[in-house]
Amino acid sequence: MSRNGITPDEVAIAAQSLAAADKPVTVQTVREYLGTGSFTTIAQHLAQWRQQAKIVSTEAVSLPPEVEVAANKAIASIWQSAMAIARREIEAIRQTSHVRIGEVKTQAEEACQEVARLEAHVERDQQQIREQLTAIDDLRRQLTHSEANIAAQVSRAEQMDGRIAELKADLAETRTIVEQKTDECGRLRGEIAALALASPFSNTRPFIELPSVTS
Repeated sequence: MSRNGITPDEVAIAAQSLAAADKPVTVQTVREYLGTGSFTTIAQHLAQWRQQAKIVSTEAVSLPPEVEVAANKAIASIWQSAMAIARREIEAIRQTSHVRIGEVKTQAEEACQEVARLEAHVERDQQQIREQLTAIDDLRRQLTHSEANIAAQVSRAEQMDGRIAELKADLAETRTIVEQKTDECGRLRGEIAALALASPFSNTRPFIELPSVTS
């Protein structure tokens, strides 16, 4: 007798319900279905149910010859109908697939054309970039050359400024000397004039005539 009161009928009902629902019929699933019962008891009752189900299945298979022939004909007719339906469905699927394949091929060709166009556009852009980089390098070289020329001109201008400053200094010094010589000449003229007046030959021209000095 079952320890938890589980009867063979309860196990059989649970097993048939699980089988009808296409669920596995095991000791665990039967126990979960019943919510109680020991594994040993359920296993014993489940074994009995399986044996009885096997016997019933064997009996159900043993049909009269005329019934079996009719059943086979019905099965063959159903099979042929099913095959015809399947062939029609397969043909429809094939047609749909052909249409879809054509659409996909068209899309693929358009995509390839677009890729080729974009690649050509990218190549043009890259060529323009290379040309711009070459122009930039040329401008950089020209700028470097111009900077070198400017630096040389600035150095030359600085040298000329230095030379002009030297010449200005020389000119100032020369002017100072000229002014000194002019003063000296004036002084000497005065002395000569005084000597000429004091000389007994004052009526004659001085025998010495100094050149005029201009600044």
